[in-house]
Amino acid sequence: TKGATEALNLVANTLGQNYLQEGDEVLIPPLSFVATANAVVYCGANPHFVDCHESTLGIDPVKLRDYLSTQTELRSGHCVNKSTGRIIRAMVPVHTFGHPVDLEGLISIARDYKLVMIEDAAESIGSYYDNQHTGTFSKLGILSFNGNKTVTTGGGGAILTSDVAVAKHVNSGRQFGSFQA
Repeated sequence: TKGATEALNLVANTLGQNYLQEGDEVLIPPLSFVATANAVVYCGANPHFVDCHESTLGIDPVKLRDYLSTQTELRSGHCVNKSTGRIIRAMVPVHTFGHPVDLEGLISIARDYKLVMIEDAAESIGSYYDNQHTGTFSKLGILSFNGNKTVTTGGGGAILTSDVAVAKHVNSGRQFGSFQA
């Protein structure tokens, strides 16, 4: 891909094919590069900013669970924001400055609230959580090789997935320049 921004856009578009609908909400941290929110907007969804934990700098699972327990409800297998009436379909934890987020807590929340989790591991190449590389705990993860990252090629990014169908879909968009939904 052209970079982590394009990788996030491809991931968002891939999810749009199967998960995200126009108007849905995606939980993201406010401490991130603008590409995280832009990718959400790109596929017609709405960024929904949630609190960060001061030691990991990523989404705080304790505060998020408390928030979701009071501000959302499960309806027909979907997490629905009571204030907006919109479905919250996904969350994008960002491993900021190489600090892994509390993945165990976030995976539990994703399972309990029926959310798709996409890891933004753009800044955490080489970081581990529980003896496993960040970016590999979700259906989709993204990496960046931009000039300001740990491993650099001057630009570019990568999408990580163990789902063969998702990999084929993402790869078709990457090979032909502009991704068509």
